[in-house]
Amino acid sequence: MAVNLVKGQNTVLNMNVFHVGLGWDVNKGASQYKFDLDVAAFMIGSNKKTLGDDYIVFYNSDKRVKPNDLKTIVPSSLWSNNEDLRHESRPVDPELSVIGSIDDEDGQTSEDGDDETMDIDLNKVHPDVQEIVICVSIYEWQERKQNFGQVDRAYVRLYKPGNDADGKEDYRYDLTEDFSACASVEFCRLYRYNGAWKVQATGIAHKGGLEELVEKYM
Repeated sequence: MAVNLVKGQNTVLNMNVFHVGLGWDVNKGASQYKFDLDVAAFMIGSNKKTLGDDYIVFYNSDKRVKPNDLKTIVPSSLWSNNEDLRHESRPVDPELSVIGSIDDEDGQTSEDGDDETMDIDLNKVHPDVQEIVICVSIYEWQERKQNFGQVDRAYVRLYKPGNDADGKEDYRYDLTEDFSACASVEFCRLYRYNGAWKVQATGIAHKGGLEELVEKYM
């Protein structure tokens, strides 16, 4: 049975290898433009800042892997001028502990399930990383005049490999707050505690988009 978290609640994780699925529904008629929501993972050290550029796993990360080869990093020199390769590859950190989602630019690739998914292996996380903050931001929110008030039924769930087909999950947090003035939200964080890893439902909203999160954690 899943552990259903409420905002601020934390609990010990009973698994080290799992998927993080994030989903949302854009309200009908909310915008004349497509809604492009992007997931990012900020890998934070003891100083509450990322270890460096390589420890922000997001749609434009330098280090990437192909879906059919999750162990070989594709350097930016190969994909920076190849838009197809960028769209088909997944962002990663140097240790391959966090494998980000293929960029779903309009939310249409997974209408009945998670909109974007990350794969996490806590066994591989760099020892200096103390927490992993998982966020969602709206791409070009200012130009398109979009915000999270136009998004409904947002959630984050953690589940073991193989459970996705049946919708099974181990931990879940449904965001019910009104984020109508915000363009990015911290959904949850994973953090070390007394030799173990815990998950906390955060639901921290920011008026700005990805750039505000980068400013906070860089």
